[in-house]
Amino acid sequence: MRWLSFALFSAVFISGCATYPDAVKVAQGTPLISYQSATQGKVQQGTARWSGVIAKVENNASNTRLEVVYFPGNNSGRPQISDQTQGRFVAYIHGFVDPMVYQQGKSVTVLGQLAQPETGLVDKFQYLYPVIQQAVVYLWPKQQDTRVDIVDPWPLWRTPYPYWGYGPAIRIRTTIPTGEKPAQGPLHVEQSNQGTEQR
Repeated sequence: MRWLSFALFSAVFISGCATYPDAVKVAQGTPLISYQSATQGKVQQGTARWSGVIAKVENNASNTRLEVVYFPGNNSGRPQISDQTQGRFVAYIHGFVDPMVYQQGKSVTVLGQLAQPETGLVDKFQYLYPVIQQAVVYLWPKQQDTRVDIVDPWPLWRTPYPYWGYGPAIRIRTTIPTGEKPAQGPLHVEQSNQGTEQR
C-alpha cells in the first residue's frame, strides 16, 4: 500500500512541475493575450499562446493558414478537449507544412503575435476569427495511456512472523500508440535563442 501511495504521489508531483514545450515557451513575465480578450475585442495586438485542435489546413503561396478549434490548455499547454468549445482561431505559419502531418483533429499549441481578426465561413455560417501571425506551432503527440494496476499477489516473507504470506504487487502499464512519433511545428520555423528564463 505504501508503494501505491508513493507511485500516486510521484505522478501528482511530476504533473505539478510540468511546463510548456520549449518551442512555445516565452520569457518569464511576458504578458500573454487570452483567447477571451481577443474574441471580446478588448485587445488586438500582443503575444498570444493558445491551444486547440486542427480543423483545417490551407497551404498558400508563401504561408500556411491553420484553422484551430480553441480549447484551454492544461499546465503544460496540451488542450483539454471536451464536447464544448469557446470558438475558433486562425494561425498563419511562414512557409509550407504538410497536411498529412498537420492533420484535422491533431492537438496543437500556437504561439505568435495577435493581428486583426478576419472573416470567414464555417460551412455557411459567417465567422469572425481571431488571428495569430508569425505562428510557431507545437504539434502534440498522441497521449500515452498510463494506469496503475493492483495485480496478482506474489509470495513474500512476512516479519516478525516466520511464515510465507502474500502481498499486492504494483504494475504501471503504459500504452504507446504504434506508428506515432512526436512531430513539432517549429521544425519549419526559424527561431532565435532567448537568454532569459522561459516558461
